[in-house]
Amino acid sequence: EMPPIVENYNRPSPFIAAGGYVEKGAMAQLKAQGFNTVVSLLNEEEGVAEEEAEAHAAGLNFYALGVSTAAPTWDQVEAFSKIASSPASYPILLHCASSNRAGAMWALYRFNMGVPAEIAIEEGRAAGLKTSREGAVRELMGL
Repeated sequence: EMPPIVENYNRPSPFIAAGGYVEKGAMAQLKAQGFNTVVSLLNEEEGVAEEEAEAHAAGLNFYALGVSTAAPTWDQVEAFSKIASSPASYPILLHCASSNRAGAMWALYRFNMGVPAEIAIEEGRAAGLKTSREGAVRELMGL
């Protein structure tokens, strides 16, 4: 169970969690809860550099995949796929500011893994995808 340090926290798979804003000072707590890797979709102006420093100080692997468009690019999805395919990364927290970009990433990742588009969209919604980004995700999926 996640204490209130990650907004909109959910677990789309056994080894990958998704969420929104991570409280400042929470990286050590994430490590204590067993997380090994944080994948942040935040941009520079959202404080990703500070988050990275805190994650490394806590002993976490950290990947910054700043998503500044309505949906992640295929290059960003591919980068996340490489991280997510490595058991050495588990468990992983994928997050952004609200969980919307995380949900978009999850939907595209699952679609890229061969999950049918409509099912991947539903999984993305469960992981935080909102209507404000769903259109861009559907467009990338060719829908």
